[in-house]
This record gives sequence, C-alpha cells and structure tokens, in this order.
Amino acid sequence: MNMKKELIMGICIIAAIIAGTIFLIPSQQNMTPGIKNDTVEQPSPTLTDQSSEIAGRISHNLTMNPSTSMDGGSKALDKIMIYKTLPPIVDKEGTLTVAKKFNVTGNLRGETTVQSEDLRYYITVTKKSGAVRYQDQNRPNKQTDAPEMLPTDEATEKIATQFLKDRDLYPESAAFSKTYRENAIAVSEKPDRVVFGQIGVWFNRTLNGMNVKGTQLVVYVGGNGDVIGYYANWRDYEPYKEYPLITPLDAFDKLKTKGVPVGMNKPDSLVSIDNVRLAYMTKAGAYSEEYLEPVWVFTGNVMVDGNAVDFVEADIPALTDDAVKSLSSS
Repeated sequence: MNMKKELIMGICIIAAIIAGTIFLIPSQQNMTPGIKNDTVEQPSPTLTDQSSEIAGRISHNLTMNPSTSMDGGSKALDKIMIYKTLPPIVDKEGTLTVAKKFNVTGNLRGETTVQSEDLRYYITVTKKSGAVRYQDQNRPNKQTDAPEMLPTDEATEKIATQFLKDRDLYPESAAFSKTYRENAIAVSEKPDRVVFGQIGVWFNRTLNGMNVKGTQLVVYVGGNGDVIGYYANWRDYEPYKEYPLITPLDAFDKLKTKGVPVGMNKPDSLVSIDNVRLAYMTKAGAYSEEYLEPVWVFTGNVMVDGNAVDFVEADIPALTDDAVKSLSSS
C-alpha cells in the first residue's frame, strides 16, 4: 500500500495521550501551524477563548486538601491592580514592518497579511488583538523534518530564543516555559512510527509578579534547527486602578457550584485541590479585550481509591461583584 495513504495525521505531546494517537491537540496551543505531508494536511487546532465548556464530564465533588497552598491568599492581598488593554494599531505600514522581521516580502492582502510571491511564506496580524502569526507552509515535511533531523530540546530553546532576540521579538517580561514535540504518526505500523514533526518552544509572561494566562509566544523549530512557524498573542497594557478581590475560599465555593472537568472519569469523582494562586487571564487572539482581569487558579487531582489519576486546573474570576460592576461601567 502506498505509504502516503497509511499516514494519519496527529499532533503528539507528552502531556496528552489519546487512544489511537489520532488528532492529538496540546491543550495550550492556540493556532498551531498544521502538520502536513505531500497529500494530507491537518488543519491548525484553534481553541475557544478559555471556555469552561470543556469536553468530558464535570464533577462538583470537590475538597480542599488541608495542606493546600494559597499563593497570594486573602490575608496577603485583598486588592489587585487591574490593567487597561491598549488597543492594537494594525495598518499596512505596521504589517509590512512585522513582515520584514521574518524576511517575508510579497503581496499585501488588505492591511493584515503579507504573503510571498511563491505563496510559501506568510505573516498575518489580527485586527482585534494584534496577534501575529508566521508560517512556512512547506514545513514540516517528511523530507526535511524527520525525527533524526530535529534538534535536541536544549538546542531548540537556544535557537528559538536567539531568533526572537535577533528580530526584536523578545519581550522583557518573557521567560522560557517548555518545549512540545508535535509529530505526524504512521499508526498503521507496529509499533507506531514518527514520520516527521516540529518542536514548539513556548514562553510565558508575568505582570505585577503574576502569571498572565492565555498569553502566547511560541516559536516552531523543524529539521536542521530551521524556524518554520511563530505565533504571538502578546497585548500591551497600562496600569488602571486597584479593585477588591473575593477570598480564595469564596472562590472555592463558586468552583464547587460550577464544577471541574474531569475528562472521562466518573462525574462524581472526587477532586482534591492542592494549590490556589492568583493570576491574570487574557483573552484569545481572536477576541477584543478592554481590561486584563485576575482569576483564582485552582489546581489538584482527580482521586480514585485514594490515588491521583488526573491533573486538573480551573479558574474562577477573582474580582468582587461590585468591582465587576464598577469596571464594566467605567
């Protein structure tokens, strides 16, 4: 049988294993460049805006571990700085300036996209958020991006960091987070074989000493250390005003009412919360945003017969109701 017909596209990472290794989508990777071969292309997975409507079952059977850590708990912090989101300026001149950073020259489409004349390379800027995406549409492929041609994780981090710094794309508040290997798998072979892939190098962001969830900065590296893709949802902010917070225990009560996704575990599975911390939450790049607001982040595990079987993470808006009303009317 023609080998091309035996390839079923999948995106694999360490943190996600699904039966059959088909269409595995990393939970954090918004607008990941598609992995393709000569005849089949897997569309880029696009996640919705931090929606609570996550596939799987919901449990309301939550308990707080007695040793739960509460980073930034109510005793340490009862107010927090809210940041105003600065609207992006997206026009022809700005788009062309960004394109030059990636050495993409060619046809300007509207005010947001530049594509090379051979249609291989493009950059696009999102009007609502200023998010930037760059892609080499011929990569990854089985000729150039076979497993043996991909660099090590350590080398990949250095390549991605240098790429960003050389092009003035490395924000001051950025820090390396992790690498994800995304692979095209031939599942018809036993054992399954990785045919080709790419490595996503992820950077996170802090503001006011706290993580900004939803912010994305990722560089995709292929064979021979080539940079073949890039995506950044990195908005600009300015301090606005301090607003009061609900306590983490009040947020936990709301979480119990809302419930926590537990995947394919039983809906009444016990969820043990082990850590509560404050973070900011930005919207996905496809959406407009007026303010950067805080959330209480709860992490823990689904427990079965006293054993942790699945990691869970859930967010609850951290501002008081009066603060939300005041912010929405300002």
